[in-house]
Amino acid sequence: MLKRIMVGPMFLLLVAPFASAFEVDGFRNGMSYQDARALIEEQSYSQVDFKDGHIGAWDAPPRKTDRTIFLNFCKDRLVQVQKNLQPRFDYLVRLVDEKRKQLGKPLDAWSRPTDLTSPSESNSVSFLWRDGSDFLKISFAQFSQNNQLYILYEIRNSCYEIPY
Repeated sequence: MLKRIMVGPMFLLLVAPFASAFEVDGFRNGMSYQDARALIEEQSYSQVDFKDGHIGAWDAPPRKTDRTIFLNFCKDRLVQVQKNLQPRFDYLVRLVDEKRKQLGKPLDAWSRPTDLTSPSESNSVSFLWRDGSDFLKISFAQFSQNNQLYILYEIRNSCYEIPY
């Protein structure tokens, strides 16, 4: 009986780090570069950029989609996914509300107004959550010519330190 009592918590300690693993459009943390490359090729993006440790894919005009995704790898394992979404403020509000209901209050939130010394204008707001060993960041940036909305999934890794 004591053996069962000890095995249960030990099992949870081993499984817990993997329970919060991110998955975005079939890309999941820990996925190999080759597996991610094959999945990108299946998704028919009009432009794909394969570099050592990085994959970027997007639909360029004349396609009328906002599909854009960036994948970063550490030692051949996926550690970060950034997915750009249609840059509408109402989407930001719904996305933040959904994540707040799912993950609770954000760990942090910040805004960056236009720097008057910068040659480009941009105002942005970001929200950050931690889910186990994963970080989830939602950012909306307003530029003079366009806007950008993205969601970033990231997991701690040995190649670089996450700045949060």
